[in-house]
Amino acid sequence: MSEIRKKAMTRLVLCAVALVASIIFSVLLLSGTFDGTTGGSQPASGDTISSSAPVEGVDDPTADNFTAESTPAEPEATPEATPEPTPEPTPVPEYEGLSVQPTTYYNEGEQPTYTVTDGNNLNMRGGPGTDYDKIGQVPASTGVTALGTNEDGSWVVVNYNGTYGWLKTEFLNG
Repeated sequence: MSEIRKKAMTRLVLCAVALVASIIFSVLLLSGTFDGTTGGSQPASGDTISSSAPVEGVDDPTADNFTAESTPAEPEATPEATPEPTPEPTPVPEYEGLSVQPTTYYNEGEQPTYTVTDGNNLNMRGGPGTDYDKIGQVPASTGVTALGTNEDGSWVVVNYNGTYGWLKTEFLNG
């Protein structure tokens, strides 16, 4: 056999041995059998692990003494908890034509209904007070649904004939 072929065969054998040793080492790490200590036991507190101590259970015919590397093993991956999705805030409606928006909004299906008292045509205002502009009028005995209210509940926002406005609850029957 020529000298070049001998060198090539030697390199090929060394690579094959290194590959087998890597596979064995990986399997031992993944299975938890190899923990970096001799004898397979955990070191007592205060004990140190020597990086030149032979690793048991690894056969490497090309090495006189196989030693563990001093690189730390990667920690086992723990499954991460799936974060709860943050609920989207319910958008607060903005009622067109009002000078002041309500401080409290009623959810659909929870909106109280009122009837304008008999004998009063009730002025709808742009805000919760008589200082605000009159923007419409609701006839007596008409039913309305409150969409929102001011802080103390003395005025409510309604939609009458497509127009949003504030009505004084004093003149509404619930």
